[in-house]
Amino acid sequence: MDPELESLAVAAARVLSGMSTDEERVRVLGRLERVRGSGPLLMRLRLYEPDERELVADLRLILAKDAGFAAELRVFVAEFAAPPVADADEDVDGTPQSPYQPAVGQATTSAWPDQTQPGAAGTPSSGGYGWPQAVPETYGSRPDWSLAADRKAKTGGPGGDDSAEPRWLVAEMVEQVSPGREVPLQVQIVRDGGGRGAQLAAFHVPREGARVWVTIHAPGLVTVDELQQEVHVMPDRDSDVLLFRLRAAAPGLHQVTVRAFRGGTFLGEIRCQVSVEHGSITRDGPRRHAAMPSLAFDPGEVTLQVLKDEAAGTYTFQLISERFYAPEVFRFRGGDPRRATEHLYAELRRAAQAAGTGAATGRGDGDARRLRDRLRNHGVQLWTAAVPQAVQSQFWEEADRVSAFTVLGEHDIVPWELLYPLNEGREDRGFLAEWLPVVRRVFGQDRVRSIGLPGAAFVVPPGSPADAAEEVAALRARLGAGVADAGVLTERVALTELIERGHAGLLHFACHNAFTGSGSCVTMADGPFDPIDLASAAQLRSLRPYRPLVFFNACRSAGEIDWFGESLGWAPQFLNAGAGAFVGTLWPVRSRSALRFAEVFYDRLLTGREPLGQASLAARQAVRDLHGGDPTWLAYAVYGSPAATAA
Repeated sequence: MDPELESLAVAAARVLSGMSTDEERVRVLGRLERVRGSGPLLMRLRLYEPDERELVADLRLILAKDAGFAAELRVFVAEFAAPPVADADEDVDGTPQSPYQPAVGQATTSAWPDQTQPGAAGTPSSGGYGWPQAVPETYGSRPDWSLAADRKAKTGGPGGDDSAEPRWLVAEMVEQVSPGREVPLQVQIVRDGGGRGAQLAAFHVPREGARVWVTIHAPGLVTVDELQQEVHVMPDRDSDVLLFRLRAAAPGLHQVTVRAFRGGTFLGEIRCQVSVEHGSITRDGPRRHAAMPSLAFDPGEVTLQVLKDEAAGTYTFQLISERFYAPEVFRFRGGDPRRATEHLYAELRRAAQAAGTGAATGRGDGDARRLRDRLRNHGVQLWTAAVPQAVQSQFWEEADRVSAFTVLGEHDIVPWELLYPLNEGREDRGFLAEWLPVVRRVFGQDRVRSIGLPGAAFVVPPGSPADAAEEVAALRARLGAGVADAGVLTERVALTELIERGHAGLLHFACHNAFTGSGSCVTMADGPFDPIDLASAAQLRSLRPYRPLVFFNACRSAGEIDWFGESLGWAPQFLNAGAGAFVGTLWPVRSRSALRFAEVFYDRLLTGREPLGQASLAARQAVRDLHGGDPTWLAYAVYGSPAATAA
């Protein structure tokens, strides 16, 4: 780059990085708005506060693309730059000096490679609209971004000299636009979220940096570029800004969801909205923030992200692991899979009843074997019909490295716990939930790594199963004196008050859960309690300070219904209210099997100090062979982080 332009970039960066007061910031940025070609730079400055080094890189790129920008930038710098200490016309050795060159003793521009030359070390990529990417802190050699390096840092091995600092996921997008216009979405991971949201716990970023994948889901909008990008997060600095370009095609209110992953571990998400109407004037939207309490990832965790496009009637499946696979668009055979799922649930309910009858009458192993074979074939058919072939192949590529399987989805469209991976030339390992922890995550659910269990409350309304009292007594004995007993709740008013004021600990339901096409409810002594009764708690996040565990040992408690287009099942409502984890059943289960599952689950989680995923896997395995052919061990849906532990 021309030395004159180089020193101009340095001088302008010094002005912009030196804005120390709000008044000065308003004055400087207001003046910069009148500089032609400064739009991308202004976006960046308003999204966060880059340091001088990043600003120099940005300015170099703009100067290289727009020669007219230099003349106006000189006027801008002349208005705000402090006069140089040395004589502006002569250097100490008598050499003429540019008025924008650094003073004697200051760092020179050699610290930054020329970003306009191909092949220069640290050359940034440029997104659409000329959006520049920041220059890495280290030049000459590329840092080790491998997941192996991440693991070393996480376990305190070589390279584990980390810095601890809070992080936020930040997104900014226009909130109003006309059809046909492009909608730029800027995303960044920053150290300061602008003072909004919850106080974050510190987390570690390895000194060589961490790789984070960012995905977007934008139904109703047209994607101009990729739906996923990778960003490198370095210690002691904000990440580069990612630019996603969308186009507003159809009028209406459209929601865009941004999610961040490290390896196969979900880190956080944020949602933005844009209104597309004819004749609308483009209007910037508010800056959105999402807390990222931890960048820690769990080696071996794989996430299957399932997104629905309502307009097209299709689903997008994406397997996310240490490798980031491309999304696969999929249309279920026969359309909406809910009807097939209901038929499957009905058969599983009959299988549970048959297993119970067989245990009571002492029927032979033949019936049990037949029931197990039938269940296995349902699982294989589900794997074949509900998982795209490309995703099946990707799963087998990862199988030997997978330690936990998380399904992130909008709807309970498939009983994922029943999947039985079986393909030609591959080892038959059984049901997926038989050899791996299988957990679910709903959209909007916080990432929780510590579940608060200082106490326990039990919900046993009148009319509960005959052995509900026995279940509570057995669980109290299992929990022990270290978990405070908050008593048994029988009335809706008391239960609602407990949740809305923020219950700390376990909330265990041992009751009937009535489920019909119009809703799901538990009949309490003073009236029905249903998911809509959690709306206030979900809106206020009443349970978030305590992160309790909700265990719904009632029939069909993990399913959900659509109510004005929203998911109103027990799991989404409790998790949106701030629960740390939720355990429920997908179909009616046998009481004895349900009690055994709960006992083993609590033993492993509390006494054994095992994480949520492993505790649920142990409970499934303990119940699997309890009664021949009883599918209860597959009925439980566990929502949360597989690595979460009880506090």
